[in-house]
Amino acid sequence: MKDITVMLALVVLRVCGKHINDGYCVDGKCFVVHVHSASFDAAQLVCQEKGGHLMTVRTEKVADVLGRLLTSASGDFWLGLKYPCSDSNNGLKGYRWVTGDSTTNYVNWKSNLTVCSRCVSVSRKVLKWTERACNNRIEGFLCEYNNTDYCPPLSNDAPVSYQTHFGFTAKEELKEIPQYSNATLQPLRTRHVCFEGAWHQAPWSCEVGGGGCEYKCIQEEQKSTCICPPGFKLDINNVTCSKDDDPCAHVGCQHNCTRHGDAFACTCRPGFHLGADGKSCEDCNPGFYMESGVCVDDNECMFAPCEHYCINTNGSYHCTCRQGYIQSEEDSNKCKMHCTESKCKAHCDTNNHAQCNCPDGFLFIDMDKSCVDMNECEIGFCDQKCENTPGGFQCSCDKGFVLIDKFHCIKNFKGSGNSTPFDNSIPTSRSPTDKTASISAASLLGIMVCIVLCILLLVCLAQCIMRRLSKMHHYDMDNGHHEILFFQQVIIENPSTQKTFPSRYLKTDT
Repeated sequence: MKDITVMLALVVLRVCGKHINDGYCVDGKCFVVHVHSASFDAAQLVCQEKGGHLMTVRTEKVADVLGRLLTSASGDFWLGLKYPCSDSNNGLKGYRWVTGDSTTNYVNWKSNLTVCSRCVSVSRKVLKWTERACNNRIEGFLCEYNNTDYCPPLSNDAPVSYQTHFGFTAKEELKEIPQYSNATLQPLRTRHVCFEGAWHQAPWSCEVGGGGCEYKCIQEEQKSTCICPPGFKLDINNVTCSKDDDPCAHVGCQHNCTRHGDAFACTCRPGFHLGADGKSCEDCNPGFYMESGVCVDDNECMFAPCEHYCINTNGSYHCTCRQGYIQSEEDSNKCKMHCTESKCKAHCDTNNHAQCNCPDGFLFIDMDKSCVDMNECEIGFCDQKCENTPGGFQCSCDKGFVLIDKFHCIKNFKGSGNSTPFDNSIPTSRSPTDKTASISAASLLGIMVCIVLCILLLVCLAQCIMRRLSKMHHYDMDNGHHEILFFQQVIIENPSTQKTFPSRYLKTDT
């Protein structure tokens, strides 16, 4: 056990900063906000006490950290940027004559105070760098420290509180825990210290901070042990003490017991779930499998349950879709095409460009291989008001009506006001026969014009037929008269000749 190195770590850990507001570590650097009024030089001395300096902002990434640190801070804060005077001992305080030289045997300043040195500050409201006199006392400053040999997070499953030797309490999302930081792991409250990139669990050497024990540490040869006062017992974390009448001491939890005042709660290790008796821990939860007595997460993504992308999570998974698609409401493992504009590019098969698809509520235009939103409002799905949206539409009602079954409006007898519009996403293949379509005035006028034209066409056709029949009738009458005259002429010319005619040419008087 590295007792000497851990001792040095804890000695440094005791040096805590004053007026620390927040801090963050990234890329091997730690940045700390000090809410303490100081001039530029005084602020630089505070940072140097711990081997650091005022914060330098050299990259966009560090600028993002700066904005994050100043989120809850008010006032102006010094940065590590300074413009010093040069050649200021000649009486001109760094100034030069317009001739280009600074030689003089005479000065006549109103004040002998040198103000040419300029420093830079920032604030939450104005992240732009602001020049000001370095001797100004402003609300605070930011320090920068090297963060070598940092530790990774102690745990990603259980809550952990970190106390850094820079003086700020690290948040759980911090990925680079500074060396010499003290960590307390919940719910057992085990104590750890970070040194040379690794975590060391208490108890350690009793000569160093009492071994991390809550009450007292005893050293037996090379082993350190924590003990508790009479009436208390050592907790399972081997450093803290609790009363002997602690309900957890007698409840018999199979795995872990967490105390809440005078009550308790049994908990299980990750992957197990609490049994019906509230104490025992049963086999692995869904999404885990047993391996060497430990529940291990089952990577469901290995079985490719998702249509596009699969992200494995602790005990489960979730699916995501490629750009231009969204998850299906019916099956979260499936993806469907999605378009937020009135016109989008169609998704065509790379091997068969004639095979193209469009999202629901869109029509395929073969000319430019695009998908155009179908205006469902022209079909008349809604009783009263209709607003077309990409891939769907919204029905709403006039004042005094309420919307029912997504489409129809009924009289509101309980009050007045427009109903809440309902967004409908209409599939491209949906038939409008499930809803009686209303006829617009323009459509009705077109139908009436067609009817009038049909009637006129029928009248003209009837007149043509009547004229044709009339001509045929006159033709038959003329032929009949001609035959009778011909027979009469023959009879007159041969009065003495007896002719016999077929009976069909003779008219018999009755």
